[in-house]
Amino acid sequence: MSWFIIGISILWAEFFKFSQALEVIVVDFKNPYEYIENLPYEIFVPEIFQNFNSSVELHICSFSALKNCILQHPKSLLLLDLSTNLIIQQSISQLCIDFSLFHLVYQSHSKYLEPSTYSLSPSPSSEITAFFSLLSYLNWDQGAVFMDKGKYNQKAEYLNYSAYFDYFTIASLSDIKDLVNGVVVRAGIAFYYFFVNNEISIDLQNSLKNAKLLTNGSGIVLSQESGYGCTIDGAIIITEIGHEYDTSIVDYLKTSIEELIFSILSLEDVRDIKAILDTKMPNHYSPPSYSIVNIQNGNRIIAGSIFNKNLAIFGKLTFLGQSTIIPKSSKKILPISINAGITNPGSADTDAGLQSSWGANICIDKINEGHDILSHFQLQMFNFDCGVTIYDKSYLKSCFTKDIDKLGLAHLAAYGSSVTIGSQLFFKEINITVPSVGSVNGSPLLSSTKDYPMYVRMVSPVAFNVCILFLRAMGWKKAAIIYENGSWGFWTYSLMKTAAESIGIELINPENTRAIPPDLDREATKSYKNLFQGIVNSKARLLIMVLQCPLCNYALESLYDLGLRKGDLYVFAGTWDPLDFISDNDGYAHKRLEIGVSMTRVVYPAWVGEIGKNIYNDYWKKYNITANFDSCSYFDGAYIIATALDYMINRGHDYTDPYQLMSTIRVIKSNGCTGPISIDPGSNDRVFQLYPIQAVKLNSNSTSEVYEVGYLEPYSTQILSITNPLIYPDGSSTKPSDIRNINGKCPFPDREIQTFAKGRGLMFGFCFLVFAITSIITFIIWQKWWNISVEILEEKKEISTDDFIVGATIPIEFFQFVSMGPNFSVFGSILSNLSSMSTIELEDVIKLQNGVFWIITDIVLVCIAIWAVLCVIVLLRLHERWEELWIFRNLGVIAEYLMPVLGNICFMPFISICLDVFLCDKSIGEDFTDSFLVKDCYTFCWKGEHLMYAIISFVAILVYEPLAVFFRPLWQELQQNLHVKAVPGYLMVKSVAQTILIVLAKTLKRSSDISHGVAFVILMMTYIAIISRIKSYNYDRFNLWQFLSLIAVVWLALLSTFYIGFGGNSIVFLAALGAGWLVIALAGFYLQFKKYPSLLYRKKGKNIHGLFKFAFTIRSTIYMIDEDA
Repeated sequence: MSWFIIGISILWAEFFKFSQALEVIVVDFKNPYEYIENLPYEIFVPEIFQNFNSSVELHICSFSALKNCILQHPKSLLLLDLSTNLIIQQSISQLCIDFSLFHLVYQSHSKYLEPSTYSLSPSPSSEITAFFSLLSYLNWDQGAVFMDKGKYNQKAEYLNYSAYFDYFTIASLSDIKDLVNGVVVRAGIAFYYFFVNNEISIDLQNSLKNAKLLTNGSGIVLSQESGYGCTIDGAIIITEIGHEYDTSIVDYLKTSIEELIFSILSLEDVRDIKAILDTKMPNHYSPPSYSIVNIQNGNRIIAGSIFNKNLAIFGKLTFLGQSTIIPKSSKKILPISINAGITNPGSADTDAGLQSSWGANICIDKINEGHDILSHFQLQMFNFDCGVTIYDKSYLKSCFTKDIDKLGLAHLAAYGSSVTIGSQLFFKEINITVPSVGSVNGSPLLSSTKDYPMYVRMVSPVAFNVCILFLRAMGWKKAAIIYENGSWGFWTYSLMKTAAESIGIELINPENTRAIPPDLDREATKSYKNLFQGIVNSKARLLIMVLQCPLCNYALESLYDLGLRKGDLYVFAGTWDPLDFISDNDGYAHKRLEIGVSMTRVVYPAWVGEIGKNIYNDYWKKYNITANFDSCSYFDGAYIIATALDYMINRGHDYTDPYQLMSTIRVIKSNGCTGPISIDPGSNDRVFQLYPIQAVKLNSNSTSEVYEVGYLEPYSTQILSITNPLIYPDGSSTKPSDIRNINGKCPFPDREIQTFAKGRGLMFGFCFLVFAITSIITFIIWQKWWNISVEILEEKKEISTDDFIVGATIPIEFFQFVSMGPNFSVFGSILSNLSSMSTIELEDVIKLQNGVFWIITDIVLVCIAIWAVLCVIVLLRLHERWEELWIFRNLGVIAEYLMPVLGNICFMPFISICLDVFLCDKSIGEDFTDSFLVKDCYTFCWKGEHLMYAIISFVAILVYEPLAVFFRPLWQELQQNLHVKAVPGYLMVKSVAQTILIVLAKTLKRSSDISHGVAFVILMMTYIAIISRIKSYNYDRFNLWQFLSLIAVVWLALLSTFYIGFGGNSIVFLAALGAGWLVIALAGFYLQFKKYPSLLYRKKGKNIHGLFKFAFTIRSTIYMIDEDA
């Protein structure tokens, strides 16, 4: 619009005012070095005057022929001199005085102007005055001044009065890169002031930008001639009013000259030009006005003005980095960043990473306040809050993306490994290359230089293996372990497990009792009681806890609740807070101290030497909390970045190159809060030479403290050094064994065992169900198939093997019935053991531990399965149908011999063993899963393997009992050589009676011995009465001895019950038992010979004499003689 108005005005003036052209002489020096901005006159001079057409007549003359040119054009009033040479300018000025010409120059190179000389641009002093007015407002009193001293020496003279500036004279474009990278970068300058021509300015701006010096916290101010091509957001340009939008010197000259010519052409008389020049041209008599131009979003914004040292800001200034805050530090800002907030996306906020990251803040403060490193610079750290320990990809991506330009030169990674890994992958995804330093990230994945080339860390996952080295150094070989199955815990556990295997340390608790979810509260931890029970059951005295606190505290409390006490455990913790462990703020410290006393850990070194102690004190003073290793590690993370930057700056390296910076971080060595800092050349991990060992000590006044025991040196020939005696959990300095000695059969103290009423009720229910099923099925089978009689044996028969099998059941069942009766151990261990073995009641014979009970149970279940198969074969007569097949033919033979054993003799043992699986009426807690199997107290009930066995055993009973009841009489019907047979009705009654006896032994006997004894006697008397009536066998001798054996059982039961109820002398009772049994035996033999003659006989085989004769003679033959013939 301004150009349009000027053009219209010129045309108007030309039309009304002048009848003759204004003659102007322009000096052409024919020397490129004298050209402004190196532009030849013939390019830009005609452009300046093109809008005036015939109103201005130009006479371009060379400097050498200038005098003649003036003489040839006597009507000329103006002489335009755009020279950059002071001597030439003074010579021309004298000619103008001599010929009464007005001398118009671009910029005076003299402090004083001749009366006829006028400058298009302000005097250097006025421009410098405006410059200092702006700096005074900004409160910038230091910085780097870039000058083209050859052309702007007067400005240099005015600038030189400030001793706080660093002055850099630029002679050529080739000097710029070396100047910036070699000097400016190392000087740590934050503010930059340009007084150079536009060409140099643009190149200088690019060099500073490439060196990443034009960042948040820095400032840049340009003179008018330096700012023509500036497009840097946040830059400030001082321009003359009216020249705010000039983008080149041609624009500037065109605007200035056109305005002057227009004013001259507006005169009534062109010869009055002096008045216009005196009014319009800014010389030392007329102070100019300036505008403050601010580049914002690529646009030039007029933000203020300066007139005669008076500055006014009427717009909003924006500085480098889009900041609206005036930078204050005169030191160059070195930006870094840290991901240390409190947000865990999808979970509760946590300050775990935040408090630890304060160590980095302490480091930044010490470096900025000190002079040891980066003395000319100021570190500035931007804080991201993109996750602490929980990685959420979408959250992390949006969090980093909105401030991605603030990552800075280097980045301190998040507290959690998963978030760190996620951020590294995200940076790679969006092609962001920034060196990252982790502080406490323990994941082994981060060790890989191939996968994470722009990452190192101040810890090493190998450090967690040091505790395994400690165990080996102490001579221990077995331990239990528990870990939280988050990313940190799992990978730590994996490393420790591998290390343990490699050096021969056995982790003895089962794999499924090692992992517990992280971030559980106290109540939630209780639901993992089985896991802690597995640790208790392992008998391990040494326990390695890979748990963060407070989960480690909850673990100790859970182990206490399971009965462990002082001396039972020696806890080796990978990480814990000693103060939290000892503190009784929650009311549970007594539990932790009971079993956690002497808890030991191998830790990272922290607060090492004077440096570490000073940092610790600074941390306490600033935050009023106790710092931990994590804080120390964050300090070192920031410190290694600062050390690398200082190294590169002092050597002139490009510290803004992320690859060079990363390489320097990898090789730099320094001393920090944790001692010597160095990175393993083959990984991303920190190298530690020494690890302190700490333990908890309980003092005599019931207070506790954490003390240092010694230290481990993994790379030394002497790995372990003890500096203070280690006090073990039992209070002594004697090293305990790695396995806990337990008094008793179970892996928990007897004091924790209680009767579990719910479990006993469930057992009663199962037993009653078995009894009911047996009774119903037996009645149905008897009524439908076996309500028959057998032929009485009245004549002599040759005794067969089958008869022997039937006869053997009487003494075997005697012992079985005895074992089901009251406790008779007072009468001798031999009788007790015989009865126990006959019913597989082996707990008094064999210690049921290490799975012995389950071996027996497996055998029983296999036998039942075999029995079921044999029953199917016999029932379907497969051995007869497919007799030609070897397998069925032989299975038929096997069935003939095994069925009476498995189905009759083993009836009580099989049912008893299967019901033993349900004996869960003892517990160490209130839940069903807290109950344990009485026959094997290492097994907890109603879960895992026990639940599977319970189901299988119940199914086995349902299959076995009906088949046994049915096949007992069937077997004897299938035997052609069997003479002595049991009455089917008796077999039915026996099946029910045996089941009742088993049920009473599993239920009532466990509640009351005397009640069980009375019930047993009554049941046996009833049973005797019933079988005496129905006659058990078809052979009276068998009936006699069965009756007498049952009377002997009742006599034993009566004596045992009386002894249990009233007590007495055991010898007397034993004598009474012997006397009673002797009477019964004598009565039996008497009746056998007098009333019940033998109806079974056996043939004699060859005698010894006959065998010899048969073997050694040919003609002699001896026949077997039947004595009864």
